[in-house]
Amino acid sequence: MATSLFAQTRDYITVKGKVNFPPAKEHQEKYPFTLKDKPMKDAEVFQTIQLKADSTYEIKVPAKTPRLYSLDVFGWDRITFWAGNDDLKIDFRGMDTAKIVIKNPPYIFIESEGKDNQLINMLNWETHQNYQTSIAAGKSQYMAMQIKDTALTKNLQDLVMDQFSRNSATAKVFVKAFKNDPQVVYALGYVSPRRDQDFILEYVNPLIEKYPWLTEAKEVKENIDKAIAAAKKTEDGAKFINITQPDPNGKNINLYDYLKGKKYVLVDFWASWCGPCRAENPHVLKVYDKYKNKGFDVFAISLDDKKDRWIQAVKDDKMPWAQVSDLKGWKNEAAQYYNITAIPMNYLLDANGKIVAKNLRGEALEKEVAKLLDK
Repeated sequence: MATSLFAQTRDYITVKGKVNFPPAKEHQEKYPFTLKDKPMKDAEVFQTIQLKADSTYEIKVPAKTPRLYSLDVFGWDRITFWAGNDDLKIDFRGMDTAKIVIKNPPYIFIESEGKDNQLINMLNWETHQNYQTSIAAGKSQYMAMQIKDTALTKNLQDLVMDQFSRNSATAKVFVKAFKNDPQVVYALGYVSPRRDQDFILEYVNPLIEKYPWLTEAKEVKENIDKAIAAAKKTEDGAKFINITQPDPNGKNINLYDYLKGKKYVLVDFWASWCGPCRAENPHVLKVYDKYKNKGFDVFAISLDDKKDRWIQAVKDDKMPWAQVSDLKGWKNEAAQYYNITAIPMNYLLDANGKIVAKNLRGEALEKEVAKLLDK
């Protein structure tokens, strides 16, 4: 069956569409429209795409070996698609939301006559809906905090946290429904290799056997090995690596130096383009303001690759603590060492740099800090 599917696949498929609100020429040159290996900001670029005069585009994409590709549209829109048997039409909204502080991405539908991208379309829709709820709840949470409505703040925090769980649960449903299709590797990418290793292995091992050419399935399994290794590095009591990276002014800040004179420091991985991170920032600020005089501080590591957006987000979210970034995106040195594949992610360190807790979101952060400092 796998051999038959492979043989039916075309050498190339056509992907075309329109960018309804293309950015200025200078922006296009700085942040080009590209066909990439993965949906990561710093993935390998296969092709730079030029818009026609009417803002349309058309490209040929290799499909002899079926696989996932990603389109990065001038840094504003992004979509992953499956290149197999179907020609595709993908329209993008473009940069008409550029001035929104927390960028609210549109839902992008992949049009075709076949079903190669059916799973991606449906999972993207569910994820998009959850994301909209997270953004709305995060904004309301911030307003509730301003008026000191603690009950409403907690309810909205719970709602934001629920969306993270819903994304994973939804992905698992799609994995079960499409378990025999190679495109299911897309849904497996939404399942945590840290928390759901057994679930992933149950479905990825048969995929590798059935589709030996499916590189993405092998990468999913490799990610589990990386997650296991990272988990050992971040066990309670493990010493966090020392980090030296530049702040927005270009001055290098050393984590171990920053720990001196403090009781607990939260190492927080985030990025300006990460909506859930931005929604979480007001709560981190609340905990910082409440416990900064008792020895609590924050050391934020941004996975940005655009300095101007990073600096603007720090200003907009009013974050007074240490901010560093090597501006390498997901290839940030610390993120690579700890196999950070999803953000927000954080680690609470004691004065000696040892990990006492991790992945503290919403009310969990305040509870943990209160337990340690309200003595």
